[in-house]
Amino acid sequence: MEDGGNLVPVKCSVIIPTYRRAGLLAETLDALGHQTNLNFEVIVVSDGEDAQTRVLAETYRAAYPLRWIFNPENRGQASARNTGANAATSDLLLFLDDDTTPVPDWIEQHLRHRVSPDEASDLVVLGKVVHQCSQPPRSHTERLMREMRDRCLEQFEAAVASKRLEFGRMVACGLNVSLPRATFLAMGGFDSSLDYVNEDSDLGARLHERGVQFKLAPAAVVVHRDTKDIIQYHHNILRRSGRIDLYRRREKHQWNDRIQLLAQMHGGTWGRKLVHRMAWYLPRLFRLAAGLCRKATDATGSRLTFRMWLRLGAGEYWEGVRAAGETIDSLRDVVNSPAPFLMLHSISIPTEHNLWSFYLSPGKFSRFVSRLKISGYSAVLPQEWLGGTCPARSVIFTFDDAYDDFYTEAFPVLENHNFKATVFVVADRIGQTNLWDQAKGFRPRSLLSLAQMRDLQRRGVQFGSHTLTHPLLTTLSDKDLDCEVRDSKRKLEDILGSEVSCIAYPWGGVDGRVRAAAARAGYKIGMTTQDGLNRCEDPLCLKRANVCEIDNLMWFQLKLATGCDLRERAIEHLIKWGLHPGWGKATEEPPGVAASHPEGTEGGAEDTLPRTPGVEL
Repeated sequence: MEDGGNLVPVKCSVIIPTYRRAGLLAETLDALGHQTNLNFEVIVVSDGEDAQTRVLAETYRAAYPLRWIFNPENRGQASARNTGANAATSDLLLFLDDDTTPVPDWIEQHLRHRVSPDEASDLVVLGKVVHQCSQPPRSHTERLMREMRDRCLEQFEAAVASKRLEFGRMVACGLNVSLPRATFLAMGGFDSSLDYVNEDSDLGARLHERGVQFKLAPAAVVVHRDTKDIIQYHHNILRRSGRIDLYRRREKHQWNDRIQLLAQMHGGTWGRKLVHRMAWYLPRLFRLAAGLCRKATDATGSRLTFRMWLRLGAGEYWEGVRAAGETIDSLRDVVNSPAPFLMLHSISIPTEHNLWSFYLSPGKFSRFVSRLKISGYSAVLPQEWLGGTCPARSVIFTFDDAYDDFYTEAFPVLENHNFKATVFVVADRIGQTNLWDQAKGFRPRSLLSLAQMRDLQRRGVQFGSHTLTHPLLTTLSDKDLDCEVRDSKRKLEDILGSEVSCIAYPWGGVDGRVRAAAARAGYKIGMTTQDGLNRCEDPLCLKRANVCEIDNLMWFQLKLATGCDLRERAIEHLIKWGLHPGWGKATEEPPGVAASHPEGTEGGAEDTLPRTPGVEL
């Protein structure tokens, strides 16, 4: 764009991939001419030679800078988008499709969300996509598919708007998304080996894993002129999903909700494993049953048979996995062995009844560790488990708060059995007392001194961050949150002279915003207080089993096997059924029942959030 003969840099570059849809593309270009803010450029990338698009390029006259690029061959939408991003001249990229119509202030809405100086420089802004179908649904199944798609999009947008977007949820970063060009290029752009919606969710997963912040721009609307057969589209995705999920797990080492499907063959409940193995061995039966359910749905509009039709898609999914050369046995390598992560606090005799849920007497701790050794367990560090380099029977010891009795009581026992451990330190309280517990009425307890920490480090103990001051992270402002997780890491690294790669979230307080802050700070592993075994969970939201004074050897063995406190699960079910008085998890714990964390908040990595559209099995 020129002003008085001088070149004025545009604020953003709109990238539009296209192939053999010159008519739809012309409508999109016309809509861009009505933008209220014309300080942008448009780069159209034709994914292969196309005579009609070539004619349009030669004849179209736009009110904004418009460039045309023709790739020599059809290499897919991801490749075309990358070509446009590499050719862009602005610092901000916006992606549009050739069959979409943006509202007149579309550009302005995206830019408006980037004016605050407090916003992260690598912020990703997600606009709203409204699907406008060319014809009404031809069947009840198609109607229900459209409703499900729209509902999932609404729930996903609500999660982004409330900053409760959990890691692992599919985040589509393609259509109607703006992000800094530097961030896009640093991430390597779209993966051109992926197709359909997979390249969008792949980029979203990588951005989310990095801790990039997402922001919803609900008024930045584009209308998608949807002409595809949504049912056929669903089947196409099913047939490719197995192969794509394997690629994303084995080659890209991604951890997200889609990878959980691969884990169901060996890591799910007995019922789920049975269903998925039936789908593996009897795909034709599943296809037949799916066809009958679809016919029943079309005839009656039943949501029950519709859900059954979706579930029976497992047959097609596993056919794709088998076609990629996998076997049931080889799928064991997709997920890590389910080693239990043990969460401990003070190794001392509890002086009050309400301390039993996070104190463990030295004698009982010694007996538990001896039982592990006799049973053939090895105690490893979290990164060894994550890297898949630990023995089959492994356990991970983690100690929160860094009480000084770890030095006098716990470490001698662990060292005697050649067991490793990770201790999480409140960085601003080293050598002082547990101020956060004193505020709740507990007596002061001494914490590890710097000299003790350095001695333990020389003898093989790993240290992680428990933040600067032990706050409930989910209640902090963005600025204070970043300070707690980032500065504690830097302080401990300066003190210890080595990388601090692990964090344990105080009080178990973690959500999508906290997880993103930990990723931005550079942590590779994060510990929650949610119980259970870890297989292919998010490395920054790993589960742990609380070990405490009310456990005996039998309960300890059950926690090793399941990662859970079955007594607490039973209490939860009794409360749910109205058969128990019901102490609130967020207020106080029932006497004598171990909490998932002594401070009594759940946190956890898996809040109930909607999944974005994908394969539902």
